[in-house]
Amino acid sequence: MAFLTEQELESLRIDQSVFHIVGPGEEHFQLLAAFDPGRYAPFFLGRVRSVNSGNRYDFLEDAPVRAQLARISRDKSAFQEESEKLATAFNGAHGGSTAVGAFLIFSLSCSTGRLFALLKFEDEKVLSYDYDVSRGRSGKPKPTFGEIERTFVQNRNALQKAALIKLRKEGDEICVVDRQNPQRPAAYFEQFLLVRRLRTEEELTKAIIDVTRNIAQKHKDILPQEAMKNLAQRLYDASQSSGSVDGENAENWLKSIFGPLPDDSPVVTDFKARLKREGMAGESFVLQKNAITAPRNRRVETKSGVKLTFPAGLRPSVISVDRDKGEIIIKDEITLDDFELNISGRVRS
Repeated sequence: MAFLTEQELESLRIDQSVFHIVGPGEEHFQLLAAFDPGRYAPFFLGRVRSVNSGNRYDFLEDAPVRAQLARISRDKSAFQEESEKLATAFNGAHGGSTAVGAFLIFSLSCSTGRLFALLKFEDEKVLSYDYDVSRGRSGKPKPTFGEIERTFVQNRNALQKAALIKLRKEGDEICVVDRQNPQRPAAYFEQFLLVRRLRTEEELTKAIIDVTRNIAQKHKDILPQEAMKNLAQRLYDASQSSGSVDGENAENWLKSIFGPLPDDSPVVTDFKARLKREGMAGESFVLQKNAITAPRNRRVETKSGVKLTFPAGLRPSVISVDRDKGEIIIKDEITLDDFELNISGRVRS
């Protein structure tokens, strides 16, 4: 679910801000002084709001990042010093093929209290242009160009990694976003924060299958009957696909089970609401094969009331089901051929 409510988002403001230059090599690392965003505050707040949904984590015991943010929370004058410690630790873990960029740290406040945002922006080369009215031979303005290498842009992909953090006595709350690896944020980012995911991917796989099954039963009258006929098999096959769930577009998972559904469908609406109640809205994860055990039995029911339950692993030479023909063929030794008596009721005279 969204990390911040609409009320919190509307009341969000920047109290302190700084960014430091980080990169794969020490030659890129540069500590900078805190700054007042001034008229650019809406731009930075917009970037914070853009990462309001992600994977949920909890701090491990004695996490340095938590201790440093707690010190800032207690003493605003510690902001510059602690931000430098945070940037140094992030840069130390930030190596290999990672790109040069800016590591921003914001101390924020909203209607419910204080929070922090840690954002990694990657530098994007931008070609700026203007025009000079006086230089064109044809009487038309002549374009001029300039190259800018260090930029903050609104492109969501430039903001590669982010963490929103609330420090609370009743329990910290952490939301982590990795644009490159939404299902599994980069290990170095998790190690820098020293956090663990609140739910494992196995738990999330089980949860989304359970939510989907319940929503399907609620809306079975409006969902495609072909999908409902073998829903359990569809869910199991999906869990074994090694596919993934995108927290920002979780309805795509639902559509992979039932086929196309309009965005305003009550099925989609209820599905999103149920994910929110389960505390897993916004979670991105890879579906885990070992989360769900293979079905042991298969059930077949016909329009005339015939009901069959048989081991799912039986070979087609023993039992075959042709739904198109409405035909069930069983070739096996019969060990019981009898009626079922109802002896639970009273005998009437």
